[in-house]
Amino acid sequence: MNERLAALRGLLDTRGLDAIALSRSANKRYFSGFRLSDSEGPTSGWSGTLLVTRDATMILADSRYTEQAQAEAPDWELIPTAGRMDEELPPLLRRRRVEALGLEALVVSHADWAALAQVAPGVELHAMDEELMRLRIVKAASEVDAIGRACALTDACFAHLMDFVKPGMTERAVAWELESYFRANGAEGLAFDAIVLAGPRAAMPHGRPSDAVVERGNVLLLDFGCAVDGYRSDMTRTVFVGDVPDQIRRSHVAVREAQAAVIDALAVGVNGQELDAIARRRIEAEGVEPYGHGLGHGIGLETHEPPRLRAAEACTLEAGMVFSVEPGIYLPGVTGIRIEDIVALESSGPRLLTTSPREALVIG
Repeated sequence: MNERLAALRGLLDTRGLDAIALSRSANKRYFSGFRLSDSEGPTSGWSGTLLVTRDATMILADSRYTEQAQAEAPDWELIPTAGRMDEELPPLLRRRRVEALGLEALVVSHADWAALAQVAPGVELHAMDEELMRLRIVKAASEVDAIGRACALTDACFAHLMDFVKPGMTERAVAWELESYFRANGAEGLAFDAIVLAGPRAAMPHGRPSDAVVERGNVLLLDFGCAVDGYRSDMTRTVFVGDVPDQIRRSHVAVREAQAAVIDALAVGVNGQELDAIARRRIEAEGVEPYGHGLGHGIGLETHEPPRLRAAEACTLEAGMVFSVEPGIYLPGVTGIRIEDIVALESSGPRLLTTSPREALVIG
């Protein structure tokens, strides 16, 4: 934690700030150890706000969290609160002589930001989201280990599902089974709401499970992950339920080869845009439109973090980054194919943290 706090305090100097208030749940956990569930953040950003100056570290928590904060962040000064941000924060800023304050604009609501600006007119408010995310973009070995354990549990869950899923089940039943497996085998919870889509519904990249039935001749798209010690996994596999048309088989091969070509090209210093182009060229060679989403995203205490691998954004890969590689083909009214794995980039090259089979598996 000391190294993390030193890096955080470095932003005070580079941005000319007196203090930074942290409202994002992942940042609270990363810098202090104070843990909030997804339902308590990031949008409920006032709960357990951290305030960091050059010589002080404080947790502002109401009675719901004071005992927890003392246990999980014993080295931080606890400031009991009972009111809104614009009521509790200004007196503390005055006592600490804070004239320039960093905030997370993507988490603090516009109403809270405006109210704070009105009651603390002598304090300049500065958005710090990108700078803060950069501090978490390169993962420590302990973080990679936690992500790896979440990925291993996800691999085990997938193997379980391959024995469990049968034609005639609904998407919702499969989704409930995978969540139950995670809970029963040590996960803190889901990394995100699982995507379980059968047949033509798989053409929706982020569709929600329904009462649609998994039928023979369908593909079944499974996009799911869990949280272990706060760190997330994210994996997608597209399996065949019995025989499927040749077009679908060819699309699956194209996506698998596109992903493999990207993984082969992964190295420190490579631009994410180049990787996205590699995947798109292979899919376009199949005569179909490639995916409309990005090729991949970082993962850690949040499921979607920098780096972002996509055509519209330059990103130079560094050793220690952990991210997904997830090309896809979506054919509205027919089906969708996506294969996604989590990769830890090391100085020697990529290391796959998800290891489930990528070739087309047939169930039922």
